[in-house]
Amino acid sequence: MGSSQEYQGLMRAGLRGDLDRLFAPGGLNSGKPSIIQALERGLTRPGPLAIVLFRASHAQWVAGRETFAEVVWRLNYFLTGADIHPGADIGGGLRITHTAGLVIGQGTRIGSNVTILHGVTIGGSGRRWFRPDYVDGYPTIGDETHVMAHAMVLGPVKVGSGCFVGANAVLAHDLADGEAFVPGREISELRHRVADLEDRMRSLDRNRRG
Repeated sequence: MGSSQEYQGLMRAGLRGDLDRLFAPGGLNSGKPSIIQALERGLTRPGPLAIVLFRASHAQWVAGRETFAEVVWRLNYFLTGADIHPGADIGGGLRITHTAGLVIGQGTRIGSNVTILHGVTIGGSGRRWFRPDYVDGYPTIGDETHVMAHAMVLGPVKVGSGCFVGANAVLAHDLADGEAFVPGREISELRHRVADLEDRMRSLDRNRRG
């Protein structure tokens, strides 16, 4: 199943977007890199190597050579620490700065120009342990989204384009385009709502007594 031309096409499709983003004006913190700077980054940083090895394993997976795809997958984990299943579908322009602890599950779908930091987990939720009738699945993440360090995106949730998932967040619900999910902000908003509700209840109680 699959030909060498299909394999090369899949490799080019993802890598072209990755290279386009690398050589964009904001490709590095210092700006657009030169060829030498790009080669240096590719040789010395785990992120670019993890992306290339994922592209290779994914192309093999789609071509039906699953055993070889899994060998490359394990090689990627051994060399970079990134555990990205070859069955994941990830658009071009992927940026992974640090790779330690990164886990992306098989059925995950990620758009283009997405940034993912270290310690991130994107995969199933495990809710079936608590709810046997729950139908688990994998996340879908839109273009231009940032997932910060040690965040978890779990279950069949849909994260829109241009979203921001903050560090240490545990996201198990959908996000509309352009929304941010930050744990501290969510807690702060919840406390504010509880305090407002308590004030309303006290006011109603005073009116009732009066």
